[in-house]
Parts: sequence; C-alpha cells; structure tokens
Amino acid sequence: MQLSDKIALVTGAGAGLGRAVTLRYAAEGAQVVAVSLYERELDEVRRAAGDDAQAITTVVGDVADPASVDKVARLVLERFGRLDVLFNNAGIIIVKPIEETSVEEWDRLMATNLRGPFLFCRAFVPAMKARRDGVILNMSSGSGIKGFIGESGYCPSKHGIEGLTKTLALELEPYNIRVISLTPGVAINTPMSESHYTEEQRKVWQDPAVIAPAFAYLAQERNPAFSGLRLNAFEISQKLARGEAIVP
Repeated sequence: MQLSDKIALVTGAGAGLGRAVTLRYAAEGAQVVAVSLYERELDEVRRAAGDDAQAITTVVGDVADPASVDKVARLVLERFGRLDVLFNNAGIIIVKPIEETSVEEWDRLMATNLRGPFLFCRAFVPAMKARRDGVILNMSSGSGIKGFIGESGYCPSKHGIEGLTKTLALELEPYNIRVISLTPGVAINTPMSESHYTEEQRKVWQDPAVIAPAFAYLAQERNPAFSGLRLNAFEISQKLARGEAIVP
C-alpha cells in the first residue's frame, strides 16, 4: 500500500495502459480519478477493481477540450483538495502516408496526444506549486525520439511530449514538482496497438499490467534527479521485480 497517502489522476483510464495503472494505483492504496471519453469503459474498470473500486472516482471527459479539463480539475480539487500524481496517458494513433492524412486527423492527434497533457498540466500545476510537491508522468513512446513511416502526426505529437516534459522539469524544479516521460519499453496489448501492430508484433506483446509497477514506483519516488528524464517502464518494472535499486 505504498500509495495510501496519494491522490492520483489517470487520463485514458478506461482501457490499455491507463486501465492497468488505474487498477495498480487503487490496489496500492491511492485515491484514483480515472478519466475517459467512454463511460462504459470506466464502468468496466470499476468492476475489475473489485473491493478497490471504492478508491476509484470515474469521470467522463475529453482531454482535448479545455472546458472539460477545467471541469475535471475543479471536481478533483474540490473533493480532495490536491493532486499528488498526474499521469497523462490518453493517446490515439493514425498510421497513414502524409498525403492521405487529413488536416482534421492531424489536428485530432495533436489535440489528444499533446494539447491534452498541456491542458491537464496547466490545470493542476498551480495546486502542486502551492503545496511545493507533485509528480507528472507523461506517456511517450519510441516515436518520441525516432521517426516511423506513416506517423507524420503521431511522431510529432510524441516528440512534443518529450519537449513538454523537459521544459516543465526545468520550470517546476523550484517547486519540487517532478516531471518524467516514459516509454513502454516492450510491446503491450492495448486498443492502440491492436489498430496497427503487425502479426509478428502481436506474437510478443504483453499485458500492460507488466509495466504498471514502474508507474506506481514513480508516483511515490521523491528524488528530484528523476525529473526531466525519459524512462523505460519495462526496465524499471523488471528491476523492481528482482528487488534491484532504481537509480536515475
């Protein structure tokens, strides 16, 4: 129950990695605010949580909509008075040649994958600054440092996540707010990967729960040296399983 004193928020919490981390946070004792576009997914998360469901507050919201994000922030701060952990996880992918990618599709990718984390950080940073404490975890991927064919929208959005992480790590350092980006480090079975993974990739993908321990660890890790880093969630989770120290 290493997170028994934490208030955490997870976006894209209804499926895939967001679902796995929400369940892990609740099992570790945190009060979790689970945000998703789809109420049916959130209902399933609460069912899957079993006795831990009482620790999960579900909120239907659109991460790309400023009014929706502000509404979520008001709910959290009025109910709990603070937010300790923000996990910006919600994301979408479109894989097409650039000439077949519409402006609307490109804008939707950026709105979900990059504007969403910006909006949630903007909404909760003032409360974190006031307490001089907090952790922001931003979900990245290999596409955050490399280019891939067909990802003329997705790759720029994840490169943006890396830039946002580094910028906020510097900006928020005086307030003891740690900002970290994470890449899965292993192929995981999520609705996103189901949309574009090849048959070969599907043979080796794993349940997102295998990397959830990394997110639980970082939710309570206070070492400022982690801030600004890009971390591999699978490597951290494997080290935790072996009882090894996690060194920034």
